[in-house]
Amino acid sequence: MKQVFSQRYKGLLHNGDGESEDDLCGKIDSATRRRLASVVEDFREPQAYQPNRYDSWTEETDALASAIGRLSDILGYSPIMNFASDGLFPDSNEQGQIANLPTPHLFDLIELQYDELSDSPTDGREEYRKEINAAFQEDDVPWLLVDGRMVKIDARQFEQDLKRKALEQLHELKDTSPAFQSAYDELTKAVEFLKKGDYPEAITNAEKSYESVMKVICAEEGQEVSSESADKLTKRLSEGSYLALPDSLSAGGLRSNVLMSLPYLRNHAAAHGAGLDNSPIDRPLANIAVNLAAALDMYLIDEWADQQQTNEG
Repeated sequence: MKQVFSQRYKGLLHNGDGESEDDLCGKIDSATRRRLASVVEDFREPQAYQPNRYDSWTEETDALASAIGRLSDILGYSPIMNFASDGLFPDSNEQGQIANLPTPHLFDLIELQYDELSDSPTDGREEYRKEINAAFQEDDVPWLLVDGRMVKIDARQFEQDLKRKALEQLHELKDTSPAFQSAYDELTKAVEFLKKGDYPEAITNAEKSYESVMKVICAEEGQEVSSESADKLTKRLSEGSYLALPDSLSAGGLRSNVLMSLPYLRNHAAAHGAGLDNSPIDRPLANIAVNLAAALDMYLIDEWADQQQTNEG
């Protein structure tokens, strides 16, 4: 099941006492919130649903009501109270309540409503996306709705997306091809060690995951590579027919400048637990190692999958 914003970035969000500011979303002012809530209210595309699958009776609802219902199920409580404003409580109306949601849950609702909308050219997903993004851009807020997901041009979110995508890809592969189990376990450990602050172990496990992926791919060609080092594995990959490279990119250049980047980090830093001057490894260095593992794992898997598809065709 697709995760909403607050689920995907749980580790980066720190909400407390109803505050709308956190480590990822930043502060979004009331004017922008009102504009977003107004867009959400405008896209009440009618829907019909069947409460009981055993009869043909249907009830009428709309995309926003369905999105609020789904958000309530996720949170375990209703974030939008269903009562009309009588003028005594200016923010008690639905639009005011939407505007006052904690930012992560406002983003959840925006994503859920996108899912509920149809592809109608007048009041469907594309128009909704444009209106939501226009509301952000009007106040220079660095967020966009892209393919139904809230996206920020932010290094931390990008990095978390990269790691999450690599782990999801390996998780799916290990279920169909158990040979990828080690690569998945090692990348999972690398992420965990990074969070705990054990940076040498984060780098070591990141590089192990990368080696495991290379071994699986090379073994698919009948090669005995179980005891080979990253140096030999990258040489096999770059000199064989594993990678589809443009004429402008040499196999040797790719190997030395890209494929050996992570083994270089591991051999010159994490192998001894510190740099050459015995200074401790810091988080940025460990973080780039884990990010490299995620990116290189996905690159090799994508190339391998393309080769598999070509061979089958």
